[in-house]
Amino acid sequence: MTVDTPITLAFIGNFGGGEIILIFLIVLLLFGAKKVPELFRSLGKGVNEFRKAKNEWEQDIQDVMNQEPLEDHDFDKKSSESEESAKANSEGEKQTAS
Repeated sequence: MTVDTPITLAFIGNFGGGEIILIFLIVLLLFGAKKVPELFRSLGKGVNEFRKAKNEWEQDIQDVMNQEPLEDHDFDKKSSESEESAKANSEGEKQTAS
């Protein structure tokens, strides 16, 4: 036996038809009849931009996860070799300058 319970947000509670109409009327009074379509249009554009950015971010993560793993390198060995070659180069420059 399954019981369907409505999903509610703790800080909002249940929204019914009356509450939605009341909110719409308050928005209509605050912004006016001419500004409401512009308001909802810009809100829709913002939501679309947010979704687009979220999808691109998720795609980037998927691309990184699907890449072949890098080979395991001994970076300490390479850095010490680079330091030794840099010292040898600087010593060679000192000898040619003399």
